[in-house]
Amino acid sequence: MRIAAPVFCLFLLISASAQTTGSGLAGTVFDSNGIVVANSQVVAKGAGGTTYKAATSAQGKYTLADLPPGAYEITVAVPGLLPYSGKTTVAASQIMPLDIRLQDTTQLSTLGEDRFGIAADLNKHHPPAGPAPRLEGKPDISGVWWSPVTVDPGKPEWLPFAEKVAKERGENLRKENPQAHCLPSAILRRGPVYQFVQGRQFMIEISDDDSPGFFQIYLDGRGQPKDPNPAWYGHNVGHWEGDTLVVDRVGFDDRAYLDQDQHPHSDKLHVIERYRRPDMGHLETEITVEDPGILAKPWTFKRVSELAPTEEIYEFICPENNRDVSHLVGK
Repeated sequence: MRIAAPVFCLFLLISASAQTTGSGLAGTVFDSNGIVVANSQVVAKGAGGTTYKAATSAQGKYTLADLPPGAYEITVAVPGLLPYSGKTTVAASQIMPLDIRLQDTTQLSTLGEDRFGIAADLNKHHPPAGPAPRLEGKPDISGVWWSPVTVDPGKPEWLPFAEKVAKERGENLRKENPQAHCLPSAILRRGPVYQFVQGRQFMIEISDDDSPGFFQIYLDGRGQPKDPNPAWYGHNVGHWEGDTLVVDRVGFDDRAYLDQDQHPHSDKLHVIERYRRPDMGHLETEITVEDPGILAKPWTFKRVSELAPTEEIYEFICPENNRDVSHLVGK
């Protein structure tokens, strides 16, 4: 009897441990065409904020083992595809199956614009080292930059109207997307490469694969007009706060999409972009979107771009050979 008590306690400890281990998720990550996605990262974020990560194999398979039972937010981000975000629950002592299918962006996955072409572009990234150049005492953010990578997506709280419109546009196979009709791309879109040309009184932003693909940012101290004439790229004024360039954007055309997830905007849209060049090869951007017509509260997210010193932006005349429209049949 003197030995039985410790043995019984040990049995309880083993039983309790068994209830909290052996839990997790496993599955395969596919693209929109059903092709497995290798070397992508699957992230599980628990209710307490703890994150767990696993990389997919050459066969697109992943396993997130030893997850504590509970609710998780699952995210996957792959260049050239829309980010995946979903919720699931992990049960005790079970490996739950969860296959993930990523969707295309507004591009049509044509040769050179698919995820494989974008991955090939990523292999070209070799941002130069050294201090950031300066102009008139301020960082000079001039240069050609690769499409930014989102490092902090924030937590947009869409109103039901915005979610409804985005869902309808997606289900209609993005047939009405302005970019497919040779109109400017989404307000928050940048790339595949984009360029800043910085001057004293104003600067120009040029975006590749966009029509017309350029707009001005005034740096001469002017404020926003009381009633700006609506424009696809908005009315843009900038000022410096130390070494950070703050760009204030208002007055957007109603037809413009807000982002590549097909969300709309209202006439109250206000975008604040904060640019910081910490060194020669990187450009950090913090963007805050304010629009009480589509968001319950302001949405802030962060991006980082790498300098593309060997790239050039070639002219893009969309109407010359636009063969997309006749194939956009919708539903």
